Amino acid sequence: MPVITTRGWVAAPIEEAFAFFDDPGNLSRIMPPPIGMRLVRLEPAPPQPGSILEFRYGLGPFQRSWTARLVDRVPNERLVDETILGPVARFHHSHSFRSARGGGTWIEDRIDFHVGPDGLLGSAVDAVAGVVMGLTFVWRHAMQRRILRG
Repeated sequence: MPVITTRGWVAAPIEEAFAFFDDPGNLSRIMPPPIGMRLVRLEPAPPQPGSILEFRYGLGPFQRSWTARLVDRVPNERLVDETILGPVARFHHSHSFRSARGGGTWIEDRIDFHVGPDGLLGSAVDAVAGVVMGLTFVWRHAMQRRILRG
């Protein structure tokens, strides 16, 4: 199963960084411009393990649903979600938060994913998807730094 790990620093203290990611409505603020993404359902709210998050995303009139479940939430430490219905066969995403020595917060994302299908074709599709996701997280980390200035 492919894994992507990224790490970025923001000036905001850990409590502010965690609060930003604890609000799933903020996902649209850090996604690349061509991808329109909005939260359409969060049950139960506020977010807690077991909460279901449903998003609509896409380009222009080409929209899809993506449903995830929050599987772990430890305030100021980590958030973990996994796809239960969406464009990929597996998507398990953990966000970890650590206070930085000189101030600010380190945010690490770890994504275990499999787009599918299985076999050689699936491996090729996963490789392409990994590059796209990696570029998406470069953008996301840049936006996080801009928004979470402390």
